[in-house]
Amino acid sequence: MPIKSENSAVWQFGELSINSEAGGVQLLLDSLTWQEDVLIKSINYQCPQSLTLYPKHQCHGAKLSFDYGNTVYTSKLDSKFDFGQSFWQLNVSSIDEQLTVSLSSESRKGEIKLKHLKLATLIDSLKLDSRMPELPVGNFDGDLLFDLDDLGLKTADNITFSEFSYEYSDDVIVAALAGKLNFELDMEQQLLNYHLQLNAGEMLFNELYVDFSGYPISITGQIKSQTTGYLIEAELTNKQSLKLSAKASLNNSLQWSQPSMRALIFDSHHFNQHILGSVLGIYGFGESDMSGQFEVIATSNSDFFDQWLIMFNDYYFLNEPRKIAAEALNGRVDWHQSQANDDSNLSWQGLLLAGLPVNTANIQFNFSQDQFELIGAQSFPVFNGAIQLDQLKLDELFSESIEMSLNANILPISLKLITEKMGWPIMAGSISGDIPGMVKQGQVIKFLGALDLEVFEGNMLIDNLSLERLFGVAPVIAADVKFNGFDLSLLTETFGFGLITGKLSGVVDGLRITNWKTDRLDAEVFTVKTKGIKQTISQRAIDNISSLGGIQGAISKTFLRFFDDFRYKKIKLSCKLHNSVCEIGGIKNQNNQFTIVEGGGIPNINIVGFVRTINWDEFISRLLNANYDG
Repeated sequence: MPIKSENSAVWQFGELSINSEAGGVQLLLDSLTWQEDVLIKSINYQCPQSLTLYPKHQCHGAKLSFDYGNTVYTSKLDSKFDFGQSFWQLNVSSIDEQLTVSLSSESRKGEIKLKHLKLATLIDSLKLDSRMPELPVGNFDGDLLFDLDDLGLKTADNITFSEFSYEYSDDVIVAALAGKLNFELDMEQQLLNYHLQLNAGEMLFNELYVDFSGYPISITGQIKSQTTGYLIEAELTNKQSLKLSAKASLNNSLQWSQPSMRALIFDSHHFNQHILGSVLGIYGFGESDMSGQFEVIATSNSDFFDQWLIMFNDYYFLNEPRKIAAEALNGRVDWHQSQANDDSNLSWQGLLLAGLPVNTANIQFNFSQDQFELIGAQSFPVFNGAIQLDQLKLDELFSESIEMSLNANILPISLKLITEKMGWPIMAGSISGDIPGMVKQGQVIKFLGALDLEVFEGNMLIDNLSLERLFGVAPVIAADVKFNGFDLSLLTETFGFGLITGKLSGVVDGLRITNWKTDRLDAEVFTVKTKGIKQTISQRAIDNISSLGGIQGAISKTFLRFFDDFRYKKIKLSCKLHNSVCEIGGIKNQNNQFTIVEGGGIPNINIVGFVRTINWDEFISRLLNANYDG
């Protein structure tokens, strides 16, 4: 029995049987076909009221069950039929009335109402294949409008949702999301426009964690069908700090291609507090502070995100634990994975690297594939001197071993300024010299030659120098050091130890500094008699040496007080440090006794030690806290 409505929709009815009882009416329909495409079978309609069925029928609160796609569905139904006028109207709802579908023969348009719809209940009622992966859950409220002519579906107003949760893997999780959703789906054009607001809940995506209650997000976008798949576009915004646009293609096998992304962070302090800080913390850069703006553009040419551009605008960054900072940073860093790229440039008002400040300067370089190359010779002012880079090239940047070609030197920099900045005992003189090439293996940077420096008017040669995790947790510095001809007057003036004149040389083998604390060395320092250079030691220096413990001068203080300084023949001190214990030696080592200063005039004074081992931390504490002020 075909029924044709005014809009030319043709419904074909199968075998019909009717049962009428005092408690109501039952209608059994073998099948219902719409335009030969949609087949619904075993329709069981029960109305609790005893009403006529033909030519007119109207019922409230009926129950309906039917078989569609070999799955039986049950629902509640409000219906109205006028067979003489070929008219019908239906409101079909789930048993708990969370989902209601309204349609009639007068229109190809209908409405779907969501009333505290629990996604878990809907998924369960659809009786999906148990082998399917776990699906999302959540609660939804709002109205949807659909059109059978163009197979369109859209929201009448906002769809609100809450408690939306889904766990794809241990690293991709959304929990208790809440917000609003608007969309319009055109099946004929195969086009979906959407707008999503997230204002509660949490998300974990690999290293990225977001709490949307503190960082609400608005997402507007479009999904459009293409010949080979879909084009997906989205704009993501946070009113306080972020505007991001992204685009990608998804083929019919659900594989991504040609993604691109542009993100403007116009308040990096706010963005860091809510988004970036959690990522930086994973990589050991927690407790970072920043302000200003930066923009990130990532595109895909031959590979996935194989070209990146980062632009800084009056950007500020500080990580106090790692002693890294940048002030008023401007410029761009451009990188391409597979081909030569445009040059990059950066400028700053101030830069801090491992505690070393670099004053106002700029740098030009090329960063392509796995190579970094400085463009021309460049100078970077440090305090009252500079580090001059004539050549710098790094290869194999993304491998375990980085090759480095370097030609650089240090123009004289005041040691007083360096040690003040580092919080070390103030040193006199300056530092200058040549810097050899370097290679990076894993987290270790090794110098390929000796670092030759001029300091305390003498020469220092630092060999086998390696730096491990320099900007990381518990950095390690290892080296062998030789020095020659240090001016002892400058050195002792540095520490306020009391004046000692002469020339000092020495070696420090197997030096290792862990987390800025010396934990291993085999050192020996000694004076070298030099023509024209006096060798004297002041009474203050003698007192301070004697205060270190287990050491004393060989003549009484009563006699010493008549002299300001004394001549000496030789000074020698050695230390083998292991397991926080220093084994001390001097000029003459006999049992537990050793000589540090051997006298060389009248009065003749020797400084002798009687304790061969001492706790290193205690020794350094005494050295730094001796009564240097007399």
